[in-house]
Amino acid sequence: MPHASDSRSQYLSLALFSRQIIEALLELVRSGDRVKLSKALPNAIESLQAATDSRTAALTSVVSRIATSYDQVRTIDDLFPEDDRRKMIQTLQSLHTESADLAAQKAHALQAIRFFYKIENRSLRNSRQPSPRASRLTHGLCPAR
Repeated sequence: MPHASDSRSQYLSLALFSRQIIEALLELVRSGDRVKLSKALPNAIESLQAATDSRTAALTSVVSRIATSYDQVRTIDDLFPEDDRRKMIQTLQSLHTESADLAAQKAHALQAIRFFYKIENRSLRNSRQPSPRASRLTHGLCPAR
């Protein structure tokens, strides 16, 4: 049953990635510190762009860190329509460019925390349940490649 294990790993990877983004955002909200955030945001932006636009995934190498598997992209797609993902990309980009208005930055950070919290929770839930694709493979309905 290696496919179920691979699927579970992909979900857990997405949950961990989301948690790292949340922690960086929380640091901004709590103390105004942007050190973790400045390191985490480029990957978050590119990964979300990859989950939103499949052409981007093929063109960038950084995206290979997250949101490239079927299970990861499907998780994000199931939670958020494309318009919501594009708005979050804009929110993350605004956080990436330091603004003098710390209150607005904190408000954007809270929006992003809610967004990634939903991804983290769904990923953890999905990691406890095999994906439909993995179930079909383990039950012999689809030939393994």
